[in-house]
Amino acid sequence: AMNEEWEVKFKVLGPGKGESEEVRILNRLVRWTTKWLEYEADQRHAEISIRMLDLEECKGVGTPGVQEKIDPEKEGDDLDGEQMSKFRAIVARGNYLAQDRSDIQYPVKELCRRQAQATDQDWTALKRLGRYLKDHTRAVTRYDYQVRPTTVDVLSDTDFAGCRRTRKSTSGGL
Repeated sequence: AMNEEWEVKFKVLGPGKGESEEVRILNRLVRWTTKWLEYEADQRHAEISIRMLDLEECKGVGTPGVQEKIDPEKEGDDLDGEQMSKFRAIVARGNYLAQDRSDIQYPVKELCRRQAQATDQDWTALKRLGRYLKDHTRAVTRYDYQVRPTTVDVLSDTDFAGCRRTRKSTSGGL
């Protein structure tokens, strides 16, 4: 029924005859090997963000964000209309990319909190993320095949009132 209404392409991922070792799903790349599966986010979003921030010629950094050292009295000026629009567009693109990249999820979440009223300091934090993406445009997640695990280890952490601006907490787990 779907073929009657839309153009549909089917590929099967795997080692068999007629199966593919690599497929694209919404421009995300999934690769099959004999030892693991690889999942790669669409790197074009990082490249576009770098270009929108005008960071093509800058040096990259090793971390996507830093702990905020905000003095509420000196938050900086609010972004003007055009820069605010650009801020929101880049943060929205980062939010889409963060679905597939755990390395940028936290700083992107913090930037998303500031979309209603971003300041100069938030713009600086966004540029920091852009400089990180400059050196880390691609990210591939590898899922090793497992043989019936006998235990499951769960790690979790909470940063109580870690946001100095709002005193909100952030929890996470893996």
